[in-house]
Amino acid sequence: MKIEELDIDVRELLDQFIIDEKELLEVDVSEQAISSSLSKKMELFSRGWNVDCEYNRDLSSVKKLKYALSESGNIEERNVIPDIIIHKRKTNHNLLAVEVKKVSNTENRFKDESKLKAFREQLGYKYTLFVDFKTGSNPKISSLVFLKNE
Repeated sequence: MKIEELDIDVRELLDQFIIDEKELLEVDVSEQAISSSLSKKMELFSRGWNVDCEYNRDLSSVKKLKYALSESGNIEERNVIPDIIIHKRKTNHNLLAVEVKKVSNTENRFKDESKLKAFREQLGYKYTLFVDFKTGSNPKISSLVFLKNE
């Protein structure tokens, strides 16, 4: 689970994030607050890459992808706002797209998986990460999917 360009192990980074931000996770803050804090941790290792939350641009246009919201849903083009991306602004150099969820969010995870697949296939992101955090008294990672575009 390594991002070679940044020389970081994703699992180690997330485990350290949970240790460093335990108080944040214990009080069950919003997914946006978790993403913002996680992006700051990622910035420490960015090595010339931009780390952005809620970045909705592809070059200068609104970021759009074709994907389905459910297994039985139609594939449609939608505006997308990824939780976190690591990229080089105003270029097609796209490294990592991240979707963050909390276990308490009952939203279907298929949408996030489908969207991340579209990030790899349609926008050339080399890596995608889906992380589901358990918040509250014993914060931890509930599920983690790290994929590399081959």
